[in-house]
Amino acid sequence: MKVKTKPFEYYGFNEKSGQYFWWASWYAKLLGYKSLITLMPAIIKSEEVCVDLGLRLKDNFIHDESVYGNDIKLSKFACFLIALQADQRKPMVKKGKLFFLNQMEELNYLFKEQDFLDRILNRKELKRLHNSLMKMARKSSVRDFSYFMNEGYIGLYNRPLSDLKEFRNLKASDDLYDNISNMEMTANLFRLTMTVERLKLINSKESSRTAKEFWKIGQDVRSMIKENTGQYPENLPKKENLKLLQKRLQKAQYQLNHEVKQLSQMTTR
Repeated sequence: MKVKTKPFEYYGFNEKSGQYFWWASWYAKLLGYKSLITLMPAIIKSEEVCVDLGLRLKDNFIHDESVYGNDIKLSKFACFLIALQADQRKPMVKKGKLFFLNQMEELNYLFKEQDFLDRILNRKELKRLHNSLMKMARKSSVRDFSYFMNEGYIGLYNRPLSDLKEFRNLKASDDLYDNISNMEMTANLFRLTMTVERLKLINSKESSRTAKEFWKIGQDVRSMIKENTGQYPENLPKKENLKLLQKRLQKAQYQLNHEVKQLSQMTTR
């Protein structure tokens, strides 16, 4: 006879705030880990991702003590993030990820169809690389940064940034990187990384040469995109704005953490 297991919700407990939590020590064993300590790398990474997503850490991860000693209270959304960051070779980790994705259609849309997490993390890396490129440009005696950056865009997209935004029906105030696919972000990451390394190598003090190198690397990446996708970069599909997706995520996170199913089976803290 097949033994019925208790649902995930059964092991949660209700805080006075109306939110539900699960002990990390229990969750570690559920996912197939020997102990909480072995799951900690995934938890730490999930906390970092939570911050990157623009969500409040204390709404999802609360370091506390349980009957097992030092522990962490995890929201349902935190459990979902951990399932994304944990060892995907473990059968229960795979099942856990699918369980949460199936809990809400919105999560499925954000994290599968929109590549939301990858786009958020790559957007952060693009900002870091942009700052590194500006530092290298200063060392190369660049004074007109607007001209310099546009040379990079012209190299990749065959048009300056203002024309590219108009071509893609974006407002002048819109951030290009908030509206592109993860694949296009990756291409831009490669473009900026190669430019930084190239400027280090040539160590030029001529602003015109520096701008030309940026344009040339953009042209090289442009050719790669055309060869591998059949499309030029400017014709790649636009994606839903990341800032709007973050607002949807905040709402989905709240609903997931508070609207727990099978409340009659919940235990109390």
